[in-house]
Amino acid sequence: MTLTDTAPSKLEKKGRPLVSVVVCAYTSERLVQLRHTIASLLNQTYAQLEIVLVVDHNPDLHSQLAPLANEQVRIASNRGKRGLADARNTGIALARGEIVAFIDDDADADNHWLERLVECYRDPAVIGNGGRIVPVWEEGPPPTWLAEEFLWVIGCTYRGMPDRGPVRNVIGCNMSFRSSVFEEVGSFNTEIGRLRNQPLSCEETELCIRALKRWPDKKIVYAADAVVHHHVSASRRTLSYFARRCYFEGISKVIVRRLCGADGTSSELKYLSRALPLAILRNLTNVVLLRDMSTSLSRVGTITLGVGAVGAGFAAGMLLRKAKPQ
Repeated sequence: MTLTDTAPSKLEKKGRPLVSVVVCAYTSERLVQLRHTIASLLNQTYAQLEIVLVVDHNPDLHSQLAPLANEQVRIASNRGKRGLADARNTGIALARGEIVAFIDDDADADNHWLERLVECYRDPAVIGNGGRIVPVWEEGPPPTWLAEEFLWVIGCTYRGMPDRGPVRNVIGCNMSFRSSVFEEVGSFNTEIGRLRNQPLSCEETELCIRALKRWPDKKIVYAADAVVHHHVSASRRTLSYFARRCYFEGISKVIVRRLCGADGTSSELKYLSRALPLAILRNLTNVVLLRDMSTSLSRVGTITLGVGAVGAGFAAGMLLRKAKPQ
């Protein structure tokens, strides 16, 4: 299917920049949720937007989505390698907006989401931003063993991350950048990032670090009032997924550190030395005070498991790097 040509003059309004929202999809299993994602974007209070829906090497899904195409929604196939990084890069290449925003295909945007993101760009020093990501748990309440410090495992805002102001990087489910960032420093690195169900990550981290190195006087900020709701499937509620996701995070950090140097793990070391010890202390205090003993002990256990799995992934990544011919 070819892209629908839409004259920018029909989408732009004086004084309000056009925002291109890129949504990437790869599986028909999320088709119902994806339709909700698109509906939430079409219901934004910020009307100057186009939606670029990129299908990652799935012709059947592309055909299923075809009826959604119109003047405001454009549909395209990933022009590059299979995976989230090049799917996003395809969206960037097609985007016509001064600002390019990203949301996952299993998330719903709050009605004011884009309005809040765009407000940040009134500051000319801001080159990118991201907002709060709230989990929506499918098939029951959240697992009691999952500490809030590890909500990043499911792609959500976690306890211990900065709650305002400049940040090193944002989370991919809820982020935006000036289009000039991609024009100057390039797009997402395809060496990292999710490939189908293989939970590699950190392509947005590497991009943010690259951009801030290019413009050390600029900033990427966190906008807590720009909210999206991220659906968490039953398959991501298990300890096996938790451990696997943490393990691949460790592998991803090796790649980012190789590409970015010490900046690639600076925030993680602060998180490891501050947020996690406080989480363990808080839960052990609950045990001593006989409050929620079972839950608190299980969270101490999963925090320990998570740190160990990340460490194992990092060690494996380092060994693979050393073994790989230069």
